[in-house]
Amino acid sequence: MSKEFDADFFEELIPIGKILKTHGLRGELKVLPLTNIDEIFENLKDVILCNPKTKGSFPLKVEKVRKFNRFLLVKFEGLDSISDVERFRNFQMLIKKSDLPKLGENEYYFFQLVDCEVFYNNGEYVGKVIDVIETGSNDVLVVKKDGEKESTLIPVIKDYIEKMDLEDKKIIVREIEWYE
Repeated sequence: MSKEFDADFFEELIPIGKILKTHGLRGELKVLPLTNIDEIFENLKDVILCNPKTKGSFPLKVEKVRKFNRFLLVKFEGLDSISDVERFRNFQMLIKKSDLPKLGENEYYFFQLVDCEVFYNNGEYVGKVIDVIETGSNDVLVVKKDGEKESTLIPVIKDYIEKMDLEDKKIIVREIEWYE
């Protein structure tokens, strides 16, 4: 049964997966993880499934999670057939931010970087972080000023990042010098 939540409640949630389709006949769902932190799924207990179109939400208890290639197969308590779960196709799977694993020093979640204001070390405003790209060797901030088409890409490496203040949503970077 769908449950109504107020807007403040959704501020405390973070999407961790997108349900793609059903899997098998016993109520499993194929989920695309939206994070590369496997630990999130290892002890997953309570989730909220949210329909992005209608904003209808369903709090559910996780019975089992298992890896399936680059996807996950998720089974919820009390949903034991394909007909019980097929309505959740394309829903987002959310958890409370407080349920995320604790991070070590100099670690961050991507959602913590999005909307941070970025400044060069001389005080010049670069823009806001609109996305984070994983390249394999390091993350890259996609920074854009309001009203501008172009964005600035800043590698998240110690050569460029001078300070990350995630509580105040402010990042200080060195200006990238391009050699011609």
